[in-house]
Amino acid sequence: MFQGKARCITCHEFNRSNPFFTDNKYHNIGVAMNKEGFADLARKAELLAKQGQLDKRKLDELALDPAYSELGRFLVTFNPKDIGAFKTPTLRNVELTAPYMHDGSEATLIDVIEFYNRGGNENPNLSGEMRPLNLTDQEKQDLVEFLKALTGEFPKDFPENK
Repeated sequence: MFQGKARCITCHEFNRSNPFFTDNKYHNIGVAMNKEGFADLARKAELLAKQGQLDKRKLDELALDPAYSELGRFLVTFNPKDIGAFKTPTLRNVELTAPYMHDGSEATLIDVIEFYNRGGNENPNLSGEMRPLNLTDQEKQDLVEFLKALTGEFPKDFPENK
């Protein structure tokens, strides 16, 4: 499931040299896109970027908006395609880190899987990798159990444990 139908491996990759279940990249999966006021803020930020008017003063002005942090990677790159993009987190010990998503909008692991199953929240910058998964109830539960199995100590040869 993780590597196949659920496609988790697309962003939550792992191997011996990267045992963290993350690609360390930024993706827009649609978290917070449906929050009140976000669309207006995103349009405003995109317009300022296109006009070359983003500077510390304008960013400070945007920061007064409660949805400001939802602009994501855009706040670093000023690239409109990065509006709503966030870094892929590790899945190690994910069972212990609720609530989920960068904004805490998903209370449980099954909520997260439901979010991905429906293909995230539609928006102009949605990652091309996001699409409905059509998972069965059993497949969703199997994924939850797999994620719980990632709880434990970091690998023995993990650099911080040497």
